[in-house]
Amino acid sequence: MSLHFTRADLSDATEISAILEEWYLANSWIPPVHDPVERADYGRVLLDHSEVTMLHWRGQCVGFLALERDIVQSLYIRSQFQRRGFGRAAMSYAQSQCDQLRLWVFQSDRRAQGFYRSLGFQVVETSDGQDNDYNLPDMMLCWRQTHG
Repeated sequence: MSLHFTRADLSDATEISAILEEWYLANSWIPPVHDPVERADYGRVLLDHSEVTMLHWRGQCVGFLALERDIVQSLYIRSQFQRRGFGRAAMSYAQSQCDQLRLWVFQSDRRAQGFYRSLGFQVVETSDGQDNDYNLPDMMLCWRQTHG
């Protein structure tokens, strides 16, 4: 797989927002907390607070990864490119840059949990969801580099 990673800038904000909107519309279990205008601005907001990497394959943007220090704020792969190894490649890229990674995942999102656990992440904290925008129970997962 010839996946290219490029650092995102403000010109990528609309693409980032479009990828998120696709995910939101495909997941009807997510409560409608943010209106379309707020969601359309997500790319710019994310770029203001984290380092975003765009994932390109064969000239197409297949997704993005957002890191804030050792926290994975976002990893979204467009639906037509899922289950092809792009998410795994993005996380391998992130793991190569950090000794530890942390992220939050909804407790009801078993698919995401399985994906991250297959990469060596372990649950370190659970929450009733009162600290996230969606008020959905979630959990923090952590991965640590093994040296040896």
